Amino acid sequence: MKAYGYEEHVLVCVNYGHTGRRLIRRAGQLSNKLGARLTILIIDTLPDEEYVYHKEIDISVFKELAKAYDAKVILKKARAVDITKTIITTANKEDVTQIVIGQTIESVWAAVLGRSLIDILLKEVSTADIHVVPIERASAEEEWEYDLGTKAFLVEEKDGTYKLTFTSDELVKYEGVFLKSIYTEFDNGKFAFLSEEGKTMEVRVIEGSVPSLVDIDEEVQTAASPAGY
Repeated sequence: MKAYGYEEHVLVCVNYGHTGRRLIRRAGQLSNKLGARLTILIIDTLPDEEYVYHKEIDISVFKELAKAYDAKVILKKARAVDITKTIITTANKEDVTQIVIGQTIESVWAAVLGRSLIDILLKEVSTADIHVVPIERASAEEEWEYDLGTKAFLVEEKDGTYKLTFTSDELVKYEGVFLKSIYTEFDNGKFAFLSEEGKTMEVRVIEGSVPSLVDIDEEVQTAASPAGY
């Protein structure tokens, strides 16, 4: 059966944090190769009150990636034990033909229930092929170098730099999430936030200070480009 006029329909299942972005890109590449429709299923198993700001940043990034791949986004709240049921229900309702999951979720499910998520999906969504993306391919090395993230703020200094603070007051310029490097005792890492234009930004934090509001991706691209281009 065709899904929304396409011969193929790819469903990628993600959670917040390390691997979501990479999984979406991998699924996007697959959907482009197949000429398929892409649906992103965000399975929210985190407590709202504890990770609300981290969620806001990740959801914003997921939605930007969805625009890039012309994908549909579905957000479903679920307990960890209900992840499989959520995937099955969505896959059958959306009439998908390809399901992409990360190796992490498959490993966790096997450890908890002693059953393979792949076997369950193959049985319950018999019309779909299952793709398990290995951990080393689902996550970039740099994405594993940071803690989950804590709510934080930036205060602009007189020299144009920004100071990282964890207390909100009238001097706060930006609100977002600070992801601290796991290799340091100092406040080194990156700060993720929404710019005034509504764009998701990630900037470097060095010992509690942000030298400039240049996105890390743009910084890397500039450094890699030949001089004068």
